[in-house]
Amino acid sequence: MTRSDELRAAAQRVADALPTATDILLTGSTSRGVADELSDIELLVVAEAVPDNLPLEALDTWSPGPPIHWFGGTFEGEFVELIWWPRRYVDERVRAIAAGEIIDHARLRTAEAIVNAIQLRGDGHARWAAQLAVYPEGLAEKIVADASATFRDTDAQVRAVQRPGDALVLAQKVAEYAEDVLRIVFARNGAWEPGWKRLPQRLEPLATKPRGLAQRLDAAVRALDLAALATLAEEALA
Repeated sequence: MTRSDELRAAAQRVADALPTATDILLTGSTSRGVADELSDIELLVVAEAVPDNLPLEALDTWSPGPPIHWFGGTFEGEFVELIWWPRRYVDERVRAIAAGEIIDHARLRTAEAIVNAIQLRGDGHARWAAQLAVYPEGLAEKIVADASATFRDTDAQVRAVQRPGDALVLAQKVAEYAEDVLRIVFARNGAWEPGWKRLPQRLEPLATKPRGLAQRLDAAVRALDLAALATLAEEALA
């Protein structure tokens, strides 16, 4: 049995212990069959209310505000993340993405997660995945226009984040550059943006991308090299 098989079986047992949920989707590396020893269980739980007791130990919670909740804890020794959304919230997020209304990475990555999810309960997944089966017309142009604006920094602006003692500011700018290179690449391929873990594998099937993108981007980020990232952006836009 593979690590993904083990975590999927544990995820099903978590799902069975959440009776109030209408739909439960397994997402992340486990749903794509590439889980390793560092992987955990990520579940999108579609439910209107949070039960009094969750089947997790060492429970931690966080909420950006109703109706969204995040729960983390252990189950049978495995770390489990529960993203708790009501159905109307999932329906609206999927609708807006499918209509090309959402371009920011934080919300847009929902599409990739849902398309590659495994349904553990309910019947909503097929409908949501069908809505996201076609990359929306005009979305790529919106994302490219938004992401490419990052690389219009003047020389003075670039030098300003490289002052001695401002490594944090520089690291933030490097992360912004790197993410926007990736947004451009995925948009130009008409592919949903994933999370950025296991990046070489995520980039491998894309037909249109700068040569050696994964390796060059990783090296540039580690070196805090804004110029190298700007070059990658130029190649991605060419």
